[in-house]
Amino acid sequence: MPEASDKQDVPIPEWFLYDTAPKIREMVEMQVMLACFRLAAEFSETEPIAEARLVQDERLNQALRFDGATTLPDGEIKRGIELALARDTLLAFSLETQAGRRVRWLLIATEENRMRLRRYESGALPAPELPDESDVAGPVVRSRPGVFRLYEQNIGLVTPIIADRLVEALELYPEQWIEDAIGAAVSYNRRNWRYIQRILETWATEGRTNEANRRDQSSTGDFDPERHLSGPYAHIFRRHR
Repeated sequence: MPEASDKQDVPIPEWFLYDTAPKIREMVEMQVMLACFRLAAEFSETEPIAEARLVQDERLNQALRFDGATTLPDGEIKRGIELALARDTLLAFSLETQAGRRVRWLLIATEENRMRLRRYESGALPAPELPDESDVAGPVVRSRPGVFRLYEQNIGLVTPIIADRLVEALELYPEQWIEDAIGAAVSYNRRNWRYIQRILETWATEGRTNEANRRDQSSTGDFDPERHLSGPYAHIFRRHR
């Protein structure tokens, strides 16, 4: 007779099975979520999961490593985390250590964990203990909405191709730039990735010295293309006249 397995059952919420899983197109996002459910079952569904622990998880790495690969798929795992954050199936917050290192934690996005995160932020719950660190330098800081979620909310569906473009952009530009470029695309009603990419390329080559003026102008709610024909976005606006 086969020996009884000592592996415990891993509960998966109905909202994930019926509402979220059918929408997931990227295997890495599914693997990341399944790993989070497993880790939550091993400890506590309400305890946060250190992002570093998830990235280093042996089973997750085995699932995502290509045959013969010698390097760990940590970049792919982080992409899966960002996709899950974008879909709002994971929540994230960070802590800064005395050494100046920022550590991020993850929570499965249940209503109980949303409330738990609010209590972390308010100080009603003590911050989780940091691995390999003795002191926390600051309060819990909720991670800002990821660029994936921001893109999907304002531009359109994050397809696998768009997800790759966003990941590439995150490797090249500060996240704040990408968020601002998405905002600019919405303001100018140019809701497509090519337009966002051109803005980022312009900022990278010409700088953002006129950014304060741009914010002041956009706050009025009026858009006059003529005033941009000699500014940092000149070549972009001339193409669309």
